[in-house]
Amino acid sequence: MLGEHYSAGVDLDCLVQLAMAGPEGRCAALWEIEKSPDARRVLSGVRRRGPGRLRRPALDALMYLGGEAALEAADRQIVERLVRIRRRVDPIVPVMSCWTYWWAVRSTDQDAVVAALGLTDARPVTYRLAASVIDILEHDSDAEPGLVYVAPSLRGWVALVGPWCDAFGERSTEVRTILAGLSRRFGEAHAFYFGAQGDGSAWHVVRDGVTIRSFSSLDLLASSGEPLPFERDWLAARGLAGRPEDHPDEVWELDANEVAAAISLDVGWHHPVTTDRQGLPILASAPGTGPATLPAGAYEI
Repeated sequence: MLGEHYSAGVDLDCLVQLAMAGPEGRCAALWEIEKSPDARRVLSGVRRRGPGRLRRPALDALMYLGGEAALEAADRQIVERLVRIRRRVDPIVPVMSCWTYWWAVRSTDQDAVVAALGLTDARPVTYRLAASVIDILEHDSDAEPGLVYVAPSLRGWVALVGPWCDAFGERSTEVRTILAGLSRRFGEAHAFYFGAQGDGSAWHVVRDGVTIRSFSSLDLLASSGEPLPFERDWLAARGLAGRPEDHPDEVWELDANEVAAAISLDVGWHHPVTTDRQGLPILASAPGTGPATLPAGAYEI
């Protein structure tokens, strides 16, 4: 068996299974590899010495166990080169998680938005790699939250996605101040939250520094401003009067993906697939967080 050559570490038969696995089998194989206390050393050895057919799953497993920090410099360069190659024909796909926080800034200039926010260490990514990162950040409380996905401009809007964009939690005052500044510079900025497991929706709309509408199905009493035209249409279609926050039993049917698609840009189910874009997808570090490495987790490039 392949594992006999590495008796002190992970059974390399698991790497064979990983190389051949589909999505569900991939998780099972990674979990088996994770059980070995010596896995990272053995996997690094496979990356350096082979066997050749297992070098790719070994890289996959190293990223799962330790993220980018677990890779040697040569392997980081290989990943970066693969990203650059795949970006040339990269299909646009949604970048979302079970709990997605995102902004939409009215602009056709991705670089100007990055500069206005003071984001640093921008690095190229594919859409699938960005989606992997966001999903890991939202599920792993130990992961550094400073990585932000910045989409190319689509339909005149630049989207930013990640936990750092949460305008409805503990950092709401800080984040809404940032959004107000963006809206004064670019004219309009929106923040959204969507919980894909029935965990609610929220949006915060700012124009020229003024909050036009703020709504959260998780905190109806904190909602303010006049309902958006989309919200009024939603109410009318159901024969409801007043505001969405007046109807706590029905409001869970109103979701941020649909609102975002109607007023600016959805990054989830209604994400546009047009190739008419300005810029390319990137990851960047939030101000004050320093260079961030990709966290441990299962990745797609």
